[in-house]
Amino acid sequence: MNTLLRHINPHRSRLIVAIALGSFALASSIALLAASGWLISMASTRPPILVLEVAIVSVRFFGLSRGVFRYFGRVIEHDAALKIQSELRISVFKKLNTLKPTAFAHFKRGTLMQQIVNDVEVVQDLWLRLAIPAITSIIAGVAGIGIISILLPSLAAVVAIIFLATAFITPLITALSQGSAHQRAHEAELFESIMKGCESVNESLIFNYQEVLLEQIDVQQDSISVIENRSAKWAGLGSALHSKALGFTLIISILMSAAAFARGDLAGVNVAVLILLPLAIFDGIGTLPLAFSKSIKVLDAIRSLEPILSLADITEEKKIQLHEQELTLEIRNASPILETMNLPEFNGTASPGHPLIVMGKSGFGKSSLLNAILGFVEYRGEISISGHSARQLDTSIYSTLLQDDYLFNTSIRENLKIGKPSASDRELEQILEVVELSELLHSLPDGLGTIVGPFGYNFSGGEKQRLKLARVLLRNTPIFLLDEPFEFLEAHQADRIAKKVMKVLATKTVVIVSHLPLPFTA
Repeated sequence: MNTLLRHINPHRSRLIVAIALGSFALASSIALLAASGWLISMASTRPPILVLEVAIVSVRFFGLSRGVFRYFGRVIEHDAALKIQSELRISVFKKLNTLKPTAFAHFKRGTLMQQIVNDVEVVQDLWLRLAIPAITSIIAGVAGIGIISILLPSLAAVVAIIFLATAFITPLITALSQGSAHQRAHEAELFESIMKGCESVNESLIFNYQEVLLEQIDVQQDSISVIENRSAKWAGLGSALHSKALGFTLIISILMSAAAFARGDLAGVNVAVLILLPLAIFDGIGTLPLAFSKSIKVLDAIRSLEPILSLADITEEKKIQLHEQELTLEIRNASPILETMNLPEFNGTASPGHPLIVMGKSGFGKSSLLNAILGFVEYRGEISISGHSARQLDTSIYSTLLQDDYLFNTSIRENLKIGKPSASDRELEQILEVVELSELLHSLPDGLGTIVGPFGYNFSGGEKQRLKLARVLLRNTPIFLLDEPFEFLEAHQADRIAKKVMKVLATKTVVIVSHLPLPFTA
């Protein structure tokens, strides 16, 4: 909650203004009914028009002001809510970006997606559907009861008791009846199933298990629907209790107003005022049962986001930024630490013009070594860059080609320009020549504008790998870490491209991971 409050504080004044305008809108509704009731009753006695003039103007004023206050109140509260939501979502992404990839091993992807997408959106209901409506309805209700107390104090006391009881009991009933924890679990599973289904659509068609995936999604969706239907029933019960309370209050108002009129304690023109006022007083709290049916879900969303933000705050460290262009990377008895296996120690040095080639069989820990250099996994031993521990350095000095690098479903041009946003088409064509994709590029009708497709499906494995390599080569950093850059290529083609790549990176510090010999490893 503390983290959330930090995002709310800059917009606190806007929320206060929204509460004030919302209160004025409801108060205008109450005053409109009161003035209308008095005007109708007084007009029935056929007084001089001057007697009605103030009431007529009041009805016009309150009728117009109610709409104006409500409009600007909604604009301001939604503006504040959307800004808070935007800042919160950006903050969540920034905090997650500070975590090491190994930290995500403890998150289910469905749960993480739920937190990033759903929870950040649900949090805005805290003020849009809960706090602001509750506060404004209580303020306006108290104002309306104040008017009743001037005309008939005994009725005001009864209306106040019923109003406060309804304002607190009906939302409480709907709030406590929610099964939010079970719904969250099913929603996380639903997210997970949908993501798996999207990622494995081709495999599911080939192996004919798409029906199983769809059945899992249907079961989880049905479970969520059952919980939502139960919640809707309790919200309906709360709304029904609100209607019963309003009806009971109207009956009490009629009886007590009539009795006061009979005793001579109440003017006849004020009877209609006292009967109509409860309609407006209870109108504000009519939305609370439905709103508070989501209260547990909102609180669960806040609790879900807080650990992510707090964890990211703890792991955030100030990193050293090196500006030198010639750096030496030294590895001394370094062994990546993995929970599932013990890896051997690595030793070696890379400097400009002297690349470090890490070779070994699959599972030897080569890729884990690159992840250790980047700080993605912990390691024993020493990894230093020009005298600084790799743990202390900002990752901006690295350009990396890793096994799970991603090709976006956009054009070749846009995928390559991730490496260098300012690159011209000529630069892109030149770097594609280095990785021997020029012939392919010229054969494509749209050239650099050709869409890569989801996960690069429009290209072969070797072509995708070379596109990723070209993207990395566009970057200008002192250190390049390349994991199997020539994978999926024939030996003679891999040799040719490897020599071209090393010419491009002649002044850089390069570490290459490969399970096959390279032409410059002899």
